[in-house]
This record gives sequence, structure tokens and C-alpha cells, in this order.
Amino acid sequence: MSAFGASGPLPGDEAARTPARMLAGANAAGRFRRNKVAAMLDVLTVVTGVAALLLGAWCGWAAYRDQPTKDWHFIGMAVVTLLALVQLIVGIVQLARGEKPEQGTTIFVAYLLGAFACVPAAGFLSLGERSRWGSVTVAASGVVLAVLEVRLYDIWGG
Repeated sequence: MSAFGASGPLPGDEAARTPARMLAGANAAGRFRRNKVAAMLDVLTVVTGVAALLLGAWCGWAAYRDQPTKDWHFIGMAVVTLLALVQLIVGIVQLARGEKPEQGTTIFVAYLLGAFACVPAAGFLSLGERSRWGSVTVAASGVVLAVLEVRLYDIWGG
């Protein structure tokens, strides 16, 4: 009991100002507990989405200048594809560890595979169309991949 007769924490009591999720400890189960793999998937989702938008803007600029995709664009596509591959692997590891997406495993895996295949498919199409429309195709795939990343985050329960 405090000096004024009311029960409760004293002004210097650190436990009163610490959120309950921090007091429970590192091994506590609960709503706020996230493992490192889940956090890694969130970071990969953001990084892949931003990289996809940058690739889309870059190839869109090439299309605006009436240029086909060039070697540098293919290096950019390889980087974005590598990020999507790492995301695919991390997602499968999470599923193997027994974690479940909020909206279902099947749809999560389907979106992971679609996100991984999106940019390489557009890259192959742009090889067949060596005009500005090849650049437009890759630019569109960057936007599509960014949308897929937002949906993946949603499916996982973000």
C-alpha cells in the first residue's frame, strides 16, 4: 500500500512501466512473441518488394527511353530473383518448423512459388522481345512481384 492508501506500484517501480510482454521473459508464448525466422521473413518481404519496385522503375525508365532490356537489367533481375529464392527457402523452413500461415499453407506456398517465378519468367519473355516492350514486361513483373509480397505478408498474418 502506498502512502496515500491506494494500492499500486510506486513511482520508482520499473515493473509498472514495463509492458507485460517484456516481463514474461524471452521464452513466453503469446501474441507478441515472434521468432527470428518469422522476423527474417518480414524483412525479406519488405526488401524483396522494394527491390522489385526499383527494378520495375528502372526497366520502366528504359521502356520510356525506347530501349530493350540490357545486361545490367538482367543483373538486377538476378538480384531480385535471388531475394525471392531466399524468401522461398525461409518460408519453407518456417513451414518445416511447424509454423502455420494465418490463411493456409497451400495458398502461402503457391504465392511463394509465384513470387519466385515472376521475374525470371518476365526476363525470358524480354529476351524474346528485344524492343521497348521487353522492358515493359520486366517493369510490369516488378510491380506484380511487389503486390505478391504484400499479399504474402497478409497471408502469413502480418
